[in-house]
Amino acid sequence: MEKKNTEDKETLTILIKQAIELLVEKNVSRVVILSSYKINSILKDHYAVDIKVDKIGRVLSNLAKRNNLKRLSTNIPKYKLFSSELKNFRWN
Repeated sequence: MEKKNTEDKETLTILIKQAIELLVEKNVSRVVILSSYKINSILKDHYAVDIKVDKIGRVLSNLAKRNNLKRLSTNIPKYKLFSSELKNFRWN
């Protein structure tokens, strides 16, 4: 059972990585605002994957802590990512 959870987390992290990379690629400005809702809509539209927003939020929160992303003061957790920082992004 624990092995399946580990595989699910790895798969979820890979999907979120692809969504973030797509957001940065399609973005015009130097700063990308990341939120679980935005990543969820990217996953639905481009990858036909429907994942609960709270699961995405947990992974996004961990990634933000690991990479020292600044959290914006909103009701929905949002993080500021500079496009140039994606090269040095730590996924695990």
